[in-house]
Amino acid sequence: MSAAQHILDQTHSLARIAALEADPVVYVEQLAVELPGAATLAELEARDAALAGALGQIDAMIARAMRIRLDHALASDSSIGAPTRSVFASTVTGYAGRLSLLEQRARDVAVRGRAADPDGVAEAVVEAARAALALRDALRGGVLGLVRDGARAAIAGADRRARDRSREEPERRRWSAARRDLEVVAAEPERVLAAPMAARLAALPDQLDEPEPDREPTLADLLELD
Repeated sequence: MSAAQHILDQTHSLARIAALEADPVVYVEQLAVELPGAATLAELEARDAALAGALGQIDAMIARAMRIRLDHALASDSSIGAPTRSVFASTVTGYAGRLSLLEQRARDVAVRGRAADPDGVAEAVVEAARAALALRDALRGGVLGLVRDGARAAIAGADRRARDRSREEPERRRWSAARRDLEVVAAEPERVLAAPMAARLAALPDQLDEPEPDREPTLADLLELD
């Protein structure tokens, strides 16, 4: 298990969750240390997979954090049972930007469960979701920043390799595809979730980029030749 993953796996209590909320950067910085390089296509693909995996791991942790928060918030209420709490926890990311829908559903369940205060129960569920989603935004924002910055930094190298006359054409074509994919990822970091990098490259049109034009010899070059 990586050290970054261990940080997420430690969130099994409100205290641990609060600690991560107070300093989400510690996770992002540790993840950055563990990322593969970007000197080869294999490294770029491994880096891409690691970052996509990190986004998935964050969502898994957020579901767990939501369940912990619900159990604490509803400790004295039985109108929303364990199965429904699990459903709310596992689907909490789907309520991002739609907390009013979650509130409505929680209230309906609370009413059917004969809660003394359905509105209060629904509010508790929404507050738990709001806190969980805020932590998700903080962690995802940091990881997507790594995706964006890494892609931007790798574009020039990919372009240079794609135009390098000394490389075989098949390799240059692969680097051309990588450069085009990196440009899109730099603008849309969540693209890493669409498919593995190798699949994204394979879906791009085949293209051979023109090499850089030969440099005109300078006077100093000509004198050296003499």
